[in-house]
Amino acid sequence: MQKKPKSELEGAELRHSSLIEKRNEYNDKAKEFAESRNVLNAEKRRILDETKEMREKRHELVVMMRKHKTRRNAYQDKAKALIAQKRSKKKGIPGSVKKEIETTKADLKYADIKQQTVPMSLHKENELLDTIKEKLKNLERLESLKEEEDKIFAEVQKVDASITELFEMADEEHKKVVKLSKEINKIHDTISTSMKSLTHLTIESNKNHEGFLAMKEKANHYHEKAQEMRQKLMAIRNEKRDEARAGRKAIKDHNIQVKKTMDSDKSKDKAAKKALEELLKKGKVEI
Repeated sequence: MQKKPKSELEGAELRHSSLIEKRNEYNDKAKEFAESRNVLNAEKRRILDETKEMREKRHELVVMMRKHKTRRNAYQDKAKALIAQKRSKKKGIPGSVKKEIETTKADLKYADIKQQTVPMSLHKENELLDTIKEKLKNLERLESLKEEEDKIFAEVQKVDASITELFEMADEEHKKVVKLSKEINKIHDTISTSMKSLTHLTIESNKNHEGFLAMKEKANHYHEKAQEMRQKLMAIRNEKRDEARAGRKAIKDHNIQVKKTMDSDKSKDKAAKKALEELLKKGKVEI
């Protein structure tokens, strides 16, 4: 059996429904892309907030590390200055005179014993006394040098203690620098990983946004076509309505005309009847 062809109105209605379905289908796909994009963007914002906090924390640690570095370097510079000072003081020491003092004292003791025990001429004794006087004078000079040497050694020992203390303080500051540096590097590595994640999320988000725009463009295309078809459908419906209205009017006018004709016929019948009656009464009929 041959399929009955659809009327123009039915065809337009089916085409309009098909366009609406296509528009809704692409709108649903656009919605899916938008939802995926929004989820990715929300994750991006979360990572960006965390990254901002980590950068602020890293900056605080860097500021602290620089302060400890400055202190460490200052302690080391002071220690180096004291080392130079110590070397300068040591240069002022001619060498240990302790042994020379002991030797001189031994010589004096021997000379004194010799003077008291060994018989000698007056000339020899005077020579020995001159020698003793010379050695006593030299001993006084050596002991004075020894005092200066002891004083310098005491100062050097004090400087050594200061140097040791300064290097210990520098070491403590350096330990803090190393610890902070490790924390900073750890945060930096975390930030680097986050930036890689952000790059990936941005790429995926852009893909979904492009998909959203593509689906929305198609949905808009079908929406415009559906609107055009709706206008055409309304025009067809209006045409059909006008035809139906014209048909009803033609029927109404026909019925009115028929009624008028019938009324006219009734009037004629009435007039004929009246004339007949007059004829019967007067014998004359006027029409």
